[in-house]
Amino acid sequence: MYFLYPNILSVPQRIARIHIMRSTYILFLFIAAALVKASPAFAQSGFSIRGKVVDHREKTLPYMTVSLHNAENVTQTVVTVTDSTGTFTFKNIISGKYYISIKSMAHQDHIGNRFNINPPGNNHDMGIIQLVSKSNVMDEVIIEKKKNLIEQQTDKMIVNIENSALSDGSSSLELLNKIPGLSVSADGKVTLKGKSDASVMINGKLTYLSADQLANLLRSTSSLDVTKIEVMTNPSSKYEAAGESGIINIVLKKGLKQGFNGTVNLNGGAGRGAQLGGSINLNYRTSKTNFFAIYNQYYQNLENRMELTRYLLDNTSGEPEFISKQTNLEKPKLRSNNFRIGADFILSPKNSIGFLVNGGFGKFPKYEPTQNDFSNAATQKLLWRANTLTEGRERWEDMLYNINYVHKFNENGHQLTVDLDHVYHYSKMDQSLLTTYNDEAQQQIRPVSGRIGDIPSRNKVYVGKLDYTLPFENGLKFEAGYKGSLVKTENDLRYDTLQLGQYVPDLKTSNHFIYHESIQAGYINVNKEWGKFNTQIGLRGEYTDTKGEQLTTNKTFTKNYFNLFPSVFLTYSINDQHKMQANYSRRVKRPSFWDMNPFRVYTDPFSYYEGNSRLNPSFANSFELGYTLLGKYILTANYSHSEDVVNEIVGRDPSEPNTVFERPANLGTFTNMGLSLTVPLQLTKWWTATYFGNFYRNKYELPMGQSLSIRAGNTLAFNGQNTFSLPHNWRFELGGNYTSGMTVGVHELKSYGLVYSGIQKNFLRNKAMLKLVINDIFMTNQRRYETNYTDIRTFGKINRDSRSALLTFTYRFGGDFSSGKDRSTSSEDIKNRL
Repeated sequence: MYFLYPNILSVPQRIARIHIMRSTYILFLFIAAALVKASPAFAQSGFSIRGKVVDHREKTLPYMTVSLHNAENVTQTVVTVTDSTGTFTFKNIISGKYYISIKSMAHQDHIGNRFNINPPGNNHDMGIIQLVSKSNVMDEVIIEKKKNLIEQQTDKMIVNIENSALSDGSSSLELLNKIPGLSVSADGKVTLKGKSDASVMINGKLTYLSADQLANLLRSTSSLDVTKIEVMTNPSSKYEAAGESGIINIVLKKGLKQGFNGTVNLNGGAGRGAQLGGSINLNYRTSKTNFFAIYNQYYQNLENRMELTRYLLDNTSGEPEFISKQTNLEKPKLRSNNFRIGADFILSPKNSIGFLVNGGFGKFPKYEPTQNDFSNAATQKLLWRANTLTEGRERWEDMLYNINYVHKFNENGHQLTVDLDHVYHYSKMDQSLLTTYNDEAQQQIRPVSGRIGDIPSRNKVYVGKLDYTLPFENGLKFEAGYKGSLVKTENDLRYDTLQLGQYVPDLKTSNHFIYHESIQAGYINVNKEWGKFNTQIGLRGEYTDTKGEQLTTNKTFTKNYFNLFPSVFLTYSINDQHKMQANYSRRVKRPSFWDMNPFRVYTDPFSYYEGNSRLNPSFANSFELGYTLLGKYILTANYSHSEDVVNEIVGRDPSEPNTVFERPANLGTFTNMGLSLTVPLQLTKWWTATYFGNFYRNKYELPMGQSLSIRAGNTLAFNGQNTFSLPHNWRFELGGNYTSGMTVGVHELKSYGLVYSGIQKNFLRNKAMLKLVINDIFMTNQRRYETNYTDIRTFGKINRDSRSALLTFTYRFGGDFSSGKDRSTSSEDIKNRL
């Protein structure tokens, strides 16, 4: 997509582009050659296995999941689906020992006897396989397949949200704070096991939003719409290299039942203000088509309080010169609307295509009165009391357009996937700050100051992605892919200040900034299974080209770099109950578009945030060891080291010593090491629990003038959830988490935690559900922190509107419930698509 911006390429960049295009061309030639060679090999091998599936009344069962297992290698499994007559066929199977299994939520699981196939070329007919019904009355009964809350896979931890206490109608921002190892700030910054700024994906796609914009998106996404969350501390080379702390993938629900079906959700409650929400999910699925439409609306009134004490230090003595004591009362009101509309088509047994439009719009007005007492530190005399009324009116629009195409060369996993995305984001903040200055006697001592800001932001993203998978008969799997992305962001910030009773343009703080970024990436993964061992080795290469333009000052900066990102995963299965894992990956954290923008955003007359166009990417090497005991207890040890880590710094503005700034900067090195343990328990027949413990140590080596400052701290974190199954379809849940404190750059966070509980009742033959959840019962999920850097020391306390009671009603209707929502089909890869 370089042709869109040919003028930003220098001669060295053009040479680099030629190399990338040549490498990409070679990669596609290789894939094409593999396609030509691989297809005949599968076509020439083996024989077919066929059979027919019927129910207890000998009625044929279409669209049932049938799995063929290699009895001598349990990791080799082929899956197919019965056709409209209940018939299934496996083709191109080599000789060996096999057995089949059939799973259905309406019938008892079927596991067949082992059988031998020898010699090749002999077709095998399984005849008629009759399944036994789980119930005599299945017309309108849903049988839910119980999943563990936490599942551990080779490269990720999966937290199953659907049907758990975590699916309570609260926002996804609150939901992520309940996930083991995760912490999310109110401004959208995600911390994973003590490592800050993890990347967030939704249905496998990066959001390309700033932290604040991401926070609004998470606030407006209900936990009722989330089916699971994937936590990847060390993603493989197939995933984006961005996010040195790891990747969080939020997977949203999508209807999988046959016929017309849907779900309606309504929820309401209150914290300090009202919370209301609702959604409708409609789905129509046949054997070859799927149409879906989802809409949700969310309304939330919040009230947050903050206390902040700043000691402004003398540069020479290091002693406090001035003291600023500030109190804030923030009253934001969230109004959001989100929708998804799409269709999937199975064009043939080998070809599928899907279309999606995903959008959202909303408003987030804020009302924030602030009082700031500014005193002389030596005499404790009040110099002034500033009362500021800050009003912000933020609104946004998000749109994503996607086309997805899948070609399956056979039923053994040999396939090619193509994704095309266009993302558009627009947001606008109208800000107003009006300040009066009084003395202790409430007499005005300075003229009223005012500042109004117009802060628009536009993002346009174009992404093309290709993934190719080629499995071999000997347990070897080859994966390769390419991804190209082009991003353009534009911010035209304009400030006016109050001068002699009139607002005039403030040219010093206004700025028009345009940022271009192009990333061309390719990867190769090789996965080999033999016996009890599994090895995956990958390599990803990314070329990044950026250009920033400050139109106001007529300044331009460019950066380009190429980096390789290897990954290695090793798994040893001692037996069915014990497994050992080791993995390594190299990651990168690129500065966010917002952080690269050097303009200022004022939070009050005495503090502002500004970007830094001189930021460099930060690189991390991450290692992890894991051990699974008795098939369910998971022990993990992790270590990572980052260079040029990006963190926020604070200081006094040299031109306005009474004003405090905050900006991102490359700050030395960061080391994180830790241990975590996941323990799922079946304590009684009616009591199940999942507990997660995490101990880690953060260490920063930060430059402080001519010396090196070492900031280090230990953290103990705990997360637990208990579920009690009661008679008559009642269920009670109790959970909570605790973090002892955390070192994050120049900031020291104090301990915090929460306790939540819920009670749920299913009725109307399990089609309806009523749930009451109380979040943060003791209102302990508050933030306290301390900052000590150069010429400023800060103590802060944020009293969040975290305690709430939510009542949620869910009703499911329609659909062919006999086929079950967890079945695999020939379009399984499309179902997990955005």
